[in-house]
Amino acid sequence: MRNRVVVTGYGIITPFGYGDSFIRSHVFEGRHAFSPVRSFDTTGTCAKWGAEAPIAERSYRAFNRYCLEQALNMSGLDPTVDQALLADAVVAVGNLGEGNVLMPYYAQFQPTGDGSSASRIEHEFQTIHASEPVSIHDSIPSVHADEIAARIGSSGSCVAFTNACVASANAIGYGYDQIRYGRSNCAFVGGLHVLHPKNFYQFDSSRAMADHTVRPFSRGRTGLLIGDGAAIIVLENLESALKRGAKPLVEIVGWGVSSDGFHVTQPEPEGRGLACAMETALRKAGLTSRDIDYVNAHGTGTPLNDRCETKAYKRVFGDLAAQVPISSTKSTTGHMLEATGAVEAVISMISLLDQRIPPTANYEDQDEGMDLDYVTEGARSLPLRTVMSNSSAFGGNNCSLILQRGDWDDSIRTQ
Repeated sequence: MRNRVVVTGYGIITPFGYGDSFIRSHVFEGRHAFSPVRSFDTTGTCAKWGAEAPIAERSYRAFNRYCLEQALNMSGLDPTVDQALLADAVVAVGNLGEGNVLMPYYAQFQPTGDGSSASRIEHEFQTIHASEPVSIHDSIPSVHADEIAARIGSSGSCVAFTNACVASANAIGYGYDQIRYGRSNCAFVGGLHVLHPKNFYQFDSSRAMADHTVRPFSRGRTGLLIGDGAAIIVLENLESALKRGAKPLVEIVGWGVSSDGFHVTQPEPEGRGLACAMETALRKAGLTSRDIDYVNAHGTGTPLNDRCETKAYKRVFGDLAAQVPISSTKSTTGHMLEATGAVEAVISMISLLDQRIPPTANYEDQDEGMDLDYVTEGARSLPLRTVMSNSSAFGGNNCSLILQRGDWDDSIRTQ
C-alpha cells in the first residue's frame, strides 16, 4: 500500500518579510524586493544589489525557528500532545550552514595591512549576529535539522541536503518518499538561506548576477540576484492527518530528479536533464503533461538557464507547450539558493489555494526562441488542479515536484 502525502502546514520567510501574506501582496502582484545590499560591504564587487529581508535577526537559526513554529501552528501539531506521531517524524532541511560564522574564521588568516579588512569582516559578523551568540558549529548544515528534531521530539531520520539550488526541493521529495512508502507518517522538510558575503562574493566573481533587476525569460535579462528565504513544510500521511482532525492544504503526488552530467555550472544546452526530472515526476504521479495547469519555473534570469529551460518545456509538453502558463517568481524574490525550492513550493501551494498564478515580473521583450506563455501581464486567475514546481542547480542537478488541489473526505483512496 502506498500512502497519499499531504501538506498540513508551513512557515515561510521571503525577502519581503515574515509569513505568506507578503507572498500574496508582493509576489502575486509582481512587486520585487531588489535593493542595494546593506548588510555587508560591496565596494569591491561588480554586483551591488540583492534581496534582503527586512528582519532584525537575519540568521539561519532565527529563520529556522520562526518557520518551524509557524508550521507547527498551521498544522495544529503540538509536540507535548502529539508525541506518538512526532516520535519518528522525518526531518530534512536543505542548507549550507550559517555562512556568516565562517567570515571571522577566514579573516584571521588574511593579511590585514592597516587592519581594516579583518576588522570590517568582524564588524559585519557581530552586527548580523548581535542578538544571539553563535559558534563555528552553526556552519555545519545538519545542526538546523537537528534543532527541528529536538524541538518536536523526533528520533527519526534527520538529514541535511546540501546540493545547491535543488537542496530543499530534494528535501521535500525525500520526506514525501518516507511517508509514501510507510516509513513514517509525518515529515518536516524545507530549506534555509540568508544572503551573506561569502556566497555573494562567489557569485559576483562568476559574473552571474544582474545589474539591479531580474528579468527571467526576457531579452533584456542580465543574470540573477540572491535573496533571503526559508520555508519549513509539514507533510503527513493523509489518513493519519484526517484522523487527528487536521485540514490538508494540498497533496504532493510525485517528484523526479535527474543530473545532466554536462558541466559544473552550465545546464545541458537542450534541456534534457530538466525534461528528465519532469517526466519522472509525471510518471510517478500517474499523470501526463496534459494534466499540468501551471509551472513555477526555475527561471533564474541568466542567459543560459532560461533558454535551456524553455527547451525543456518544449520537450515535455510538445505541441501544448505554448498553452501552459509558466512563470518565474524569482523575478520578485530573487534566487534563494538552497531554500528556493521550498519557498517556491509554498508559492505553488498558494496558487492552488487561491486559484491564481503569480506573474513573471520585470519582463521586457521576447527573446528569440523563447516564445512560451510566461505570464507577463500580471497575476492570472485560472482554475488550477495540478501544478509543477521546478528547480535546477550547479552540477547539472534538477528536481521537479507536482502538487494537487484535493477534495478531502472520510473516504481514503490509496494508490
